[in-house]
This record gives sequence, C-alpha cells and structure tokens, in this order.
Amino acid sequence: MEPRPKKLMKMEAEPRQHLPDDLVLEIVARCPTIAGVIRCAAASKPIRRGILNAPFLRRLLRSLFHNNGGGEHGHGGPPLRKLLLGMYHKNNDPRRPPAFVPASDDGSADLLPPSVAALPPAPPSCDVAAGDDDDGGACDFGAYLPVASRRSLLVLRRRCRNGSRDHLVARHGPHPVELSVCNPATGERRVLPPHDVLDASLALLEWDAIALSPQPPPLSFRLLAAELSINDPSTLHAQVFSSDSGEWAPPMACPITRRPGGREVPCEFAGGRPRPVVVGGSVHWLCTTALGDGVLTWRWREEGGGVAHEASVVKLPRGYRFERPQDMCLAVLSPPAAGSEAVLGLIFRGLGEILVWARMKRGEEWKWKLWRRIHEASIPRPANLWYRWFRGGELSCYCEGSGTLVMRAGDWAMSPLLLDMESMKVSKIDARKWELRKETEFCPYEVDLLSYMLFVMKRF
Repeated sequence: MEPRPKKLMKMEAEPRQHLPDDLVLEIVARCPTIAGVIRCAAASKPIRRGILNAPFLRRLLRSLFHNNGGGEHGHGGPPLRKLLLGMYHKNNDPRRPPAFVPASDDGSADLLPPSVAALPPAPPSCDVAAGDDDDGGACDFGAYLPVASRRSLLVLRRRCRNGSRDHLVARHGPHPVELSVCNPATGERRVLPPHDVLDASLALLEWDAIALSPQPPPLSFRLLAAELSINDPSTLHAQVFSSDSGEWAPPMACPITRRPGGREVPCEFAGGRPRPVVVGGSVHWLCTTALGDGVLTWRWREEGGGVAHEASVVKLPRGYRFERPQDMCLAVLSPPAAGSEAVLGLIFRGLGEILVWARMKRGEEWKWKLWRRIHEASIPRPANLWYRWFRGGELSCYCEGSGTLVMRAGDWAMSPLLLDMESMKVSKIDARKWELRKETEFCPYEVDLLSYMLFVMKRF
C-alpha cells in the first residue's frame, strides 16, 4: 500500500539522527578485532581522525591486548601474517642502503610507503668528519648491514674503514662502527653515539608504538649491545642506549650463573650470529657451556625497577643439545588464554618434524612444556622446492608478530623460506641467488599493528 502524499512529505522532512562522535568512538573501542576497527575507519574521515588520536590508540591497543590473549608483538591477537613485510639484506655498494625484498607478491607491497623500499637517508653530518685535520680525515664507511629489527624498527651497522687510529678513537671510541636505528614505516632515523661494549649482539628492548600517530614524536626506544668476551666468557657485558636521554648507560659486567648467587659458568653464543628474543623484561640467547647447551637470560627490567646484575643459564628440554645450532631458534609465544603473558619458546627441527617448546610456570618453578608438534607431511611443499628441502633445511629465526618461521632450504637455493606456523603455508622470498649470500647478511622486517593499520587506511 502506497503512503499518502502528506505522510510521504512528513517522512521526508524528518531529520536524520546522527550519533555523537564520542559515542561512535566508544563503539569502535569495543571492537573485538583489528579488522572491525579498520572497517570503522573506512566509514568516514572524522571517525578515522578519532581512531588515529594518540589517547584513543593507547586505549584501543590495551583493549585488544587484554581481550585477545596479550602478545609481545603489539597486536594482541593471533599472529597476523601480513605484519611481515619482507627482508632487508646487505648491499655491496657502500653508497647505497640495504636492499629490500617484499615477503609476498600478492599486491600487498603496493601498500608500503616508499621509505620501506628506500630506507631514510643518514643525516649529512654522519658522513663528514668534524675537524678533519685533528682526527685523521673523514670517515670511510663500508656497506650497511641490517643487524636487528623489532616492531617497525630496524638497526643498521656499518664499519669505518679509515686507517688512522687517531680518527677511529676520536670519532668512534673503542669500536670503529656506526649504529643507527630507523623506522622505515615513517622515514625516521637516528644515528647513535659511540658505545663501549662490543656489539656482538644487538636487541631492541622497547619502543613507543604510538609514535606512528599522525604527529609522531621522535623515535623512542631502548637498544641493548651485549658481548661474551673470549677473555672473560663467564661474564655478560651489556650496555643500553635510551633515546630519551640520547646516551648509552654505563657498561655493566654481569656474572653468568646457573642460579642466583651460584658459581660462575663460562658461556658463548651458539651459532655464527646471535639472534636474541625479548620476552617482557628479559633478553634470551641460545648458548653453549661446558655443562651443556642452554638459554642465556638477562633481565634488563626488574619488577622493582632497575636491571639485573647477574645473568643465568637455563637448560634446554631434556635430551636436547646443539648437534647443529641451525636446528634450533628461540621464539616469543602468546598463550591462547585471554590475559596471559607471552612466554619464551624454543623451536627445534628434528627428523621429519618441528617441535615447539614453551617455558611455562608450574607452581613456583619454570619448566619446559611441549607446546606443539608439526609433522613434515602436514606441510604442503611448493612445486619450486627440492623434495628434501625440509630435511636439509636450517632454522634462522621466528618472527613474533606474523608467526612466521624463517628457514633456509637444504638445496642450492639461497633465498630464505617463510613457513607460516598457523596455515602451514611455505613461501619463498623472491631474491636472486647472489643477493642473499649469507644468513648473517639479511634481516626480516615486521611492522607493529599500528603501522599495518596505517598502511591499510591509505586506501581510503
């Protein structure tokens, strides 16, 4: 039945009811998934501006963190494969930054800002020495080497090849290298002052994720440089840089023991290149000792504040040892229970299977627990991989945000392999054989959840 003309005019004259912006944002804040938040952001520019407001972002991340089981990688839910953007690797030309290879060719690379593929340039003052007559000339830097990454930040290292000792001491201190931390997602970059501890291992401890808001503050992070000296193998030498102070803290010498106050244990990093993982307030490395293989742990943030003055060694699960260091890597695991904190994980590649162990608390003690067992037969093999790719493969590292295991195939192909631990899908980085010569010359690059949100929102 058609409405009468007068009634139709009355219906058209009624004003539309609009919800206040603060009420709309309150609804958005209760979205259980990041996909729901992105859909809301696509609805209108005012809503998108409200979502990108720093106080709202902090509230949103806390809500996602607590409602979806926590997560050290900063997105609060299960791993999100697209957080892994690709790989940076060394470029032979010292005048050029490390090259970037996308992790996939499904068109998602179009979302990336240009600064990801072309790293932000170093400040001009870094390449020009001040007082050339006094310190032996200008710096002669080698190629950049990507040495660490975490939550959108990338650490670059390059060596000064100037042969003048006076220059090296005056410009770089005891170690003739330059470290810089950059955020390829935003184009920010910071060159660090000289450090005292040899940077045998570098780890990004923390940073402010809200720095990616529309008006970002300067890079805010902490970087650890750690060393196990050949002359003093029972001591972990550590030094932490804080971007807030702009300085390195005084170096620390932390005795390594099996238990607090126990006897010192000589120790060395396992494998050619240490790949530490950060879980909460602790840093962990695979290590070897005279008493067996284990995990070296140092608490950089104690519960009452400050740092630990001792480091400890935790034994591996019973029956495990480093027959091949390439068969193991550490990981950050997020328990499925809501509100649970991330735990330390150990991934082991055995004969025809992958075992994932988690360091869980039982009563007052911490124990290794078998978290997951993955059989080789359950992993579909891509057609372009050798049939023995798994048996001869090597583990490189685990990407905590995307839940991706980076491997090296056991055939002639030198490109890294990416194993999605959720879908069991194996993909191969599209890089030529001569681009990725050594495992030590490439570094996976993941972004945090906020970066991913901004990449997706660029489409609206």
